[in-house]
Amino acid sequence: MAQGEPGDDLQALIAAIVQQVLEDPSFSQVTTPAPHASEPPIRPRALEQMITEIAQELWSQAPLPPGRPLPGLDRLADRAALPKLAKATPSRIGIGRAGLRYPTKTYLALRADHGTAKEAVASTPSPGFVQQLGALELHTQADDLETFLLQPNQGRTLDAASVGRLRTEGSRGVDVQIILADGLSAWAAERNPGLLAALQRELTRVGFSHGRPIYVNRARIAVADQIGVELGAKATVIGLGERPGLGTGDSLSLYLAYNPKIGQDNAEKNCISNVRPQGLSVDEAARQAAEILKKAREIGQGGLAVAAPQRTW
Repeated sequence: MAQGEPGDDLQALIAAIVQQVLEDPSFSQVTTPAPHASEPPIRPRALEQMITEIAQELWSQAPLPPGRPLPGLDRLADRAALPKLAKATPSRIGIGRAGLRYPTKTYLALRADHGTAKEAVASTPSPGFVQQLGALELHTQADDLETFLLQPNQGRTLDAASVGRLRTEGSRGVDVQIILADGLSAWAAERNPGLLAALQRELTRVGFSHGRPIYVNRARIAVADQIGVELGAKATVIGLGERPGLGTGDSLSLYLAYNPKIGQDNAEKNCISNVRPQGLSVDEAARQAAEILKKAREIGQGGLAVAAPQRTW
């Protein structure tokens, strides 16, 4: 491509992308879910990732003329602060613009990140993951992904078979029942390794028993209430995938409930969010969870009544 300002030869850019996509064998692997499939397959990211890489390569061959600032970034009060800000956050800072729109390479990256978020919602645990945790595996009444997404209440209650397993194989009367779940991203629990061990360690440190951990498929937060009541646990902590943002399918939240009961109001619970490699570490999240529950035990209630513990960085 001839040297010049990005966007000067848009047709050539599109042609280059389409040509390479059509020639790549992975293109044929892209699938579309059947109209009534109960479990839509996860679409591979190969297509969107390839388009992004091609666009980035083309842009590197066609840089802006020397000394010409990115559109919209030529009136900065503090130019030195921009790169520092961009490095401090995964947010898109200082990307410039093309007229009233994002630059094409930014738009393509957004599409790729959107694909990551969609895949996270449809993800399931890797084979053997639950067994490696030593957890009791349960299921909610949401039989498939479509039901789980469209009927949230189905994800708040265990199915009959799981209730039976819980009653016969669960740990009764523990101080804190630890629960992991998929939520809106099964990736989250797997991509934050060490969370279970950290929770067990920190809860033991503050004097709580915790028994056998539980993993729940197709789970919403409130399923922890049913589990806590069934087992007679004094408190529950459930860690599950957050609703994915752009490119953040690995983010997990911990929800803590002291004296759990069916239909417990969210004001009686505490939440620790953004547990992920680029956010709050599993060790710090576990420490905060233990301190919150310790305080809840001291005052006899959780939620808004518990002041958040001081964070250490």
